[in-house]
Amino acid sequence: MSYPKQIVFIGLPGSGKTSVGQAVATRLGLSFKDVDQVISQQLSMSIPQIFASRGEEGFRDLEVTVTGQILGSNTGVVSLGGGALTRSETCNALKNKVVVFLDVSPQQAAARLGKDSKRPLLAHAADTATTIAKLQDERRQTYLATATLTILADGSIEEVANEVIKALRLATDTNTDCRYDLSSSWDLLPLKANGQRIIPVTSANGYEVTVGHGAIFRIRQVLENPARKVFLLFPPPLSANARLLQNALTQEGHSVVMFEHPDGEGAKNIRVVEDVWRCLGENHFSREDAVVALGGGATTDMGGFGAATWLRGIDLINIPTSLLAMVDAAVGGKTGINTSVGKNLVGSFYPPRAVLCELDYLNSLPPRQLRAGLAEVIKCGFIADKLILKLLSENSVENLIRQPDVFEEVISRAISVKAQVVSEDLKESGMRECLNYGHTLAHAIEKASSYQVLHGEAVAIGMAFASQVAQELGLLSAREGQEQRRQIAALGLPTCCPDYSFDQLVKIMASDKKVRGGVVRMVLTGSDALVHVRPLRDYELLQTAFNAVNQNFSTGVPLTVVSK
Repeated sequence: MSYPKQIVFIGLPGSGKTSVGQAVATRLGLSFKDVDQVISQQLSMSIPQIFASRGEEGFRDLEVTVTGQILGSNTGVVSLGGGALTRSETCNALKNKVVVFLDVSPQQAAARLGKDSKRPLLAHAADTATTIAKLQDERRQTYLATATLTILADGSIEEVANEVIKALRLATDTNTDCRYDLSSSWDLLPLKANGQRIIPVTSANGYEVTVGHGAIFRIRQVLENPARKVFLLFPPPLSANARLLQNALTQEGHSVVMFEHPDGEGAKNIRVVEDVWRCLGENHFSREDAVVALGGGATTDMGGFGAATWLRGIDLINIPTSLLAMVDAAVGGKTGINTSVGKNLVGSFYPPRAVLCELDYLNSLPPRQLRAGLAEVIKCGFIADKLILKLLSENSVENLIRQPDVFEEVISRAISVKAQVVSEDLKESGMRECLNYGHTLAHAIEKASSYQVLHGEAVAIGMAFASQVAQELGLLSAREGQEQRRQIAALGLPTCCPDYSFDQLVKIMASDKKVRGGVVRMVLTGSDALVHVRPLRDYELLQTAFNAVNQNFSTGVPLTVVSK
């Protein structure tokens, strides 16, 4: 989660503002201050002593000053006194803060404070609950009018803190523009050794991505134990490559079970996964054995899901054979299958043991597949590594193939961007969402086309759309937005989809994984070199952006839906 605003707790005496505030601050790794405690420390007097010497109005004057100082600082979590909102200055200072009202019953508040409360307004009360109930009548409407979140606070401190965390997560996800700076540290790549680069991913147990010609031979080191059984998944077009790998592994002493699955997105189906489970069971695969996924993104997605769920997880080695899979699907530990509702909605985070990017496989890649893969490459340029954009602008797609060193560097840079982001955020709780640039519309286009549009082609249109949305919001200038779309088109990728209606696609977008509370959240780039994850409730703005990219054929490349 990302909290660009202070979190401020308000409520009656005994609502738990201090205890819950401290618990929430600890859980979120934020600093905490209680206004009453700060006042007491500054004057070296207890709150009752301050009331006795200055009176309530004198205390409120002091409270306004100290509260303003704390709210103007970088303190992450703040607890206010029960009567702080009786002053308009404090209410005004809470604008643009996350204000959490702990709504406690007078009976529960009284039980927490006990009979001998030293609180000035309760010190002489004949019945604490009755006095708190009177305070509630006086203050409740102000609490409610000021609060961003209202939390029932009659439970234990731990229970209330848990509810606050849940509510904060939802409020942050649906209402906050989270910003991420991915622009640093991308200029350093691991040096080559024997013509290969080894890029580390440090999340979870950690693993390595090997990039280069001959990378596939590292599988011997990865498997280690020659007695291990190998479950080799592959699509029909790679059957010859699979047999070569089978022979090599057999010679190393491994028992290899071959599993050919349907080509493309047809592999990402629960019925195919059931066949994988059945075959693994019939061949007695244990946790000592391994799944090897040889193929494109559909293979690594589905194969990874099978490995993650068999015996609650056995080793997975990804050998991506398409550019798209090398720079995206095979790296990062996301596995998944499609459903009738949408793409990749069923899956798990399950990092592989290793990823082997054998560049020789790209020599026979069809031009359409190659261009589709470059969409995920240029995405990494837009969100993080500007040198990728420079290298792509200086070389046509054909020139990249003829210059293997440049091609390898572009691929390695894109993988490095993903590896570093995933190392920071494996389970997409924050920064990793940046990797979804262009994907909100892309997944809708894929589903609308019954997956006849390649993932990279859909992402290209999605990025063109996102750049126009950013332009409409003022995050990008018109020149910057047009330049992004020009760079995408220069790779021979589509930037518009006039054959699909906005109404058709927005219904599918509503089921996107990034939707929170029914609100579409888009990843956008900005002139400030930051990546913004922003909730968008204004569907008119989205439609305006969609119409703009589809009507501007002078700089756009329309999508042509053809059979794969």
